[in-house]
Amino acid sequence: MTRPAALLTIFVLMTGVVTAQQYGGIEGRVLDSRWLTPISGATVTLLFEGSVASTATSSEDGIYVFESLESGIYQVLIELSGYQPALQQDARVTRGKTSVYDFELAELRISESVYVTAKARGDNPRDPVSTFAYDRERLRRTPGAAGDALRALDSLPGVTATGEFSGFTVRGRGPRDNLILVDGIPFDKVIHFDQTVGDQEDVGGGGRFSIFAPNLIGESRFQPGGFSSAFGGKNGSLLQLEVAEGNRVTPTLSGRVEITGWEVNYDGPSYLFENTSLLVSARNQRFERLFNLIGQNDIGAPGVTDVIVKSVSNIHQKHRLSMLAIFAPEDFERDVTNALESENLDETLLSRTRQDSSLVGVSWRYLTSDTAFVNNTFFWRESDKTSRIGEAFPELVPEGELSPEAVPVREGILDVREGESELGWRGDYSVARENGDQLNVGARLTRVGLDYGSRLDGEWIRYVYDQNDFRPSPEQRYIVLRPELVDASFDDGALRAVGYGEYTKRLGSSVTVTPGIRYEYDGFNAQSLWSPRFNANISVTPETRLNFGGGLFYQAPRFLEIAADPDNVHLSSERSLQVLAGVNHFLTNDVRLSVEGYYQKLDDLIVRADRTSNVARNLGDGYAAGIDTLVARTFQDRWYWQANYSYSRSQRDDQDGMGLYDTDFNRPHLFNLFLSYEFNDQWVLAGKWRFASGRPTDAFVVHDDVLADSEPELLRFSKEITQNNVARLKSFQTLNVRLDYTRRVGPVSLIFFLDLFNLYNYENVNTLTWSERLGENRASGLSSFPTFGLKFAF
Repeated sequence: MTRPAALLTIFVLMTGVVTAQQYGGIEGRVLDSRWLTPISGATVTLLFEGSVASTATSSEDGIYVFESLESGIYQVLIELSGYQPALQQDARVTRGKTSVYDFELAELRISESVYVTAKARGDNPRDPVSTFAYDRERLRRTPGAAGDALRALDSLPGVTATGEFSGFTVRGRGPRDNLILVDGIPFDKVIHFDQTVGDQEDVGGGGRFSIFAPNLIGESRFQPGGFSSAFGGKNGSLLQLEVAEGNRVTPTLSGRVEITGWEVNYDGPSYLFENTSLLVSARNQRFERLFNLIGQNDIGAPGVTDVIVKSVSNIHQKHRLSMLAIFAPEDFERDVTNALESENLDETLLSRTRQDSSLVGVSWRYLTSDTAFVNNTFFWRESDKTSRIGEAFPELVPEGELSPEAVPVREGILDVREGESELGWRGDYSVARENGDQLNVGARLTRVGLDYGSRLDGEWIRYVYDQNDFRPSPEQRYIVLRPELVDASFDDGALRAVGYGEYTKRLGSSVTVTPGIRYEYDGFNAQSLWSPRFNANISVTPETRLNFGGGLFYQAPRFLEIAADPDNVHLSSERSLQVLAGVNHFLTNDVRLSVEGYYQKLDDLIVRADRTSNVARNLGDGYAAGIDTLVARTFQDRWYWQANYSYSRSQRDDQDGMGLYDTDFNRPHLFNLFLSYEFNDQWVLAGKWRFASGRPTDAFVVHDDVLADSEPELLRFSKEITQNNVARLKSFQTLNVRLDYTRRVGPVSLIFFLDLFNLYNYENVNTLTWSERLGENRASGLSSFPTFGLKFAF
């Protein structure tokens, strides 16, 4: 070959490579949502900026393919007679990559709406109208969430989150009343720093940071109440998190650096087994730099490491095997140096915690026929946590000599260990009849092991109390914790069993009813419970659907409550009788109105009898009632918006003589406004404004110098609560803004984000902590702060 010919050949080859890298693709599968069987003949329309870019038809295996696409953001529309259409609104094409989007189509009844759903999965007509699903992109881009899948829920009706915690409250219930499933497995360790000892705001807040890195959750499905008999154990809400599957076609290696740490991800084929995808995510975060940036050096030194691995194998058209592994250690230390950074030296509590949480699960789905499937899930989870609380006394240091070394410290006042393990199996069977009826049955069997202990090193004075807390004399204006009432040890295990069944019956072409029953057995208290459930849906017109539902729900005592005192092993489950009614109406083809009203009657609520001991009883009762409204526009012409308003009232009576009062998380008024605009395939801007009534707070009186007789060198003030939650804190409001920028540089995609929380720095007060040194409540809340980072994708 001559030199010019060789140069021309090299040039052509290089040009071909470069040209190929200018384009990307989209492919996926179209499946029946009930059986996950392939659907052939579906029309697949690819839209770009509102115009049809290309069309395709799904094959016998349900596969569709689009090739040679310019980079950008597309929409993929799936349509087939007899099924509800579905839309993937934010399908991103990257040069040199094939993006995979699978669709699960729900069967369409004659009278049902033919409007396109704004997500890859069709709506389930058996679900309450308040059911919501967020896809991967929506979770990642929610303003103020910093990519946290749990913080992204705060824009939903009835949901309250302050940004200070990842934990969320629903319809007046607390963060620990929410049932959270990860790939169908109950796993409540999804939030880091969910404290069980320490300041009240940390204990009740529900944790600080999600264990899931941004973009790791493929879909988040949320129900605020009234869920089916297949779910139980909690009375609040149901949150189903699905870890994203790896891209089975093309690999992507990505990394992210931000002010708090680093993250590395692999998303692609496993290359070890055919038809097997692999997702691996590892990150490490230390938050001291962020706290320094926002001037919160007194908080302490928290750190987390999260490693998550998921593999999905389509062994055969009828067999699907998925495996999930999670390892999420965390540590936190607040020492004397941090205490000296606190304002007025009044936050002197010292803390050191360490927790290792892990989960391993294997799920096998088998299609036994064209209309039936069996799903079996085996899992093991484990959590080991140690906590140590101490106290510093800077006021005992002579003036001018204050330093960390000079401050007297009482180490190890309270030590708590919490060990949990659970080996479990979940089995589900579903079969459909020719007339459209469907039977779902299932069982759960787990063996739970608990190893808990608490040790108090001598007496410990606490300065918040009420009339029901033990004091040897009315003249003693504080309470004293004593080892004989606090020390506890519990090392035991028990079986828990669940069985459920429900039958969906079609009454004509417009009415569907689903009665169900759930049975639960708890080996710790030998309690057997039956929970009838019911749900009905009526398609009034193609645009309007009515929903009615309810039933009995039981919430088992927390493991820590069981282990805290020998008598607590006999605690019963809390009970909730729920009824709800809702309407879902399409105002236009792309604007939906949803309204749901609800009432919950609460019984057998667990009440801690006295702050000086850990004894608890099922003495409380109460109620929750309200209405949630939502108006939302699906993604069209680069715009998406959503507005919702909720009114709720939640009260309880602990039968302690203080009467009925608002629950700690009752906020009567909630309002959210969300707006997102995609300028092009590079720039995306989103904003969210939120308003909520202030949290309830107690009435109290202050007692001065309560240690004057015993320790006159220590000036202490106590707080005696006279009425529960009769006043309210200042209202909560934030304006959050997020900007995303994506740019391709050769083989590398650079993704930059800037997430601004509380842009106009409104003074939010979320909790009040009593300062015994100053004799006043110390307000805490999240002020304005930025998070930003840069992600690299190869």
